[in-house]
Amino acid sequence: MTDFAINVFRLTNQRGYTVPPLNIGYIESDTGLEWRMTCGGTRAYLVRFGESLEGTWKTQSADSHFMIRRITSSLLLAGVGLFQPEAMGRLFFKNVEGSVTWDSHLDRPDPLNDVKCDKAIDRTYDWCTTLCKYDPLRRAAEDAHLALSNPHEALVFVYRGLEWLKMSQKLSWKDLADDLGVAISHLRELKKTANHQSGVRHATSDGSKMRASAENYGTWFCAVFDAINAARTRLDPTFQKMSPQEVSNAVRQAMPVVPYP
Repeated sequence: MTDFAINVFRLTNQRGYTVPPLNIGYIESDTGLEWRMTCGGTRAYLVRFGESLEGTWKTQSADSHFMIRRITSSLLLAGVGLFQPEAMGRLFFKNVEGSVTWDSHLDRPDPLNDVKCDKAIDRTYDWCTTLCKYDPLRRAAEDAHLALSNPHEALVFVYRGLEWLKMSQKLSWKDLADDLGVAISHLRELKKTANHQSGVRHATSDGSKMRASAENYGTWFCAVFDAINAARTRLDPTFQKMSPQEVSNAVRQAMPVVPYP
């Protein structure tokens, strides 16, 4: 007998972009439970199934959010854009017997933007597979997504995204600067901005706080994006590192133009 947890999300984009058609399967290495993730247009259906789904509704709900973040992070890294998930509904089936099939209705499954559909799908599959395999990359990618989703707090998440990669690979800040292709002095300036009298990571005595600007948070986001690419080349020798132009295209596709919408 098999249990099913079916989760429905709406995926929205500030610029009106839609998600290319995706159908991704994933097996949890520690439990053997399976996921089928069908996405397209403005919808995502995430089905988790297997013998005896353990936990409560709260557990299943949390797991669905953890998984949809892998999708939105993959879309971001693939250059499709910045998508925000909103839970729309859930169904939970216990002790289902026999063969079970299901279908999902997707509205407008083709993206209405300048991303080529086939390439966008391939890149998203590629990144999603990688994020499911390497936890530090996934954590850093999720923080990159949070940085652009909250541009007025971008450096908090960029800094933590860099730390996920630094700590997991046992890198020095000099190593990380080399990954980013910048001088260590530039990285020290970034650390100073995040930590000293800016109200970014720590409060200031007078209550002042640095305001967001597209020039700042766009540059910070590029840093964590470059670090993710460098980290992946260490973990996966077959990966061809994205070019500066490819990173630039992905950032331009995703970055909010107005930090205070």
